[in-house]
Amino acid sequence: MSVNIIKLISISLLLTLVMFFIGMQLSPIFLQEAQAIPMPFAWSMGIGTLIGALATGIFLLVKPYYMPIRKQTLFVGNLAFKASDRELRRLFSEYGEVFSIRLMTDKVTRKPRGYGFIEMDQKGAELALEQLNEEEFMGRELRVSHANEPSRPVD
Repeated sequence: MSVNIIKLISISLLLTLVMFFIGMQLSPIFLQEAQAIPMPFAWSMGIGTLIGALATGIFLLVKPYYMPIRKQTLFVGNLAFKASDRELRRLFSEYGEVFSIRLMTDKVTRKPRGYGFIEMDQKGAELALEQLNEEEFMGRELRVSHANEPSRPVD
């Protein structure tokens, strides 16, 4: 089962319980009788919320809504030659979502060149730049900066 579906079901059930509780508290007000049993009103609020949340979730699974994510590419220099993309992902993911890592290697020897590029969400990239520049990682002091974006021809 997909993680998103599990999250959707969990949120739906939580909303249902919250709306059921609210219905129990508000039913005497809406029914104008403090003596009336509040269960039908509470059940209708809870079930209505569950159906609405599940219908919304199914709709989003069928046709997802994509929000544009602002990405930033960071240049990371002075890397230890034994540094792997897994270790860099672990380090940088503490500051935000990491989309890709490209470690540069020599074309002939295939040995690491000691630098690479990390694509992250913009807020995470700014935080990582601030926190990790000139910090030690695997025995070397990292150099983290904004990568130069490739120039595009002007039309």
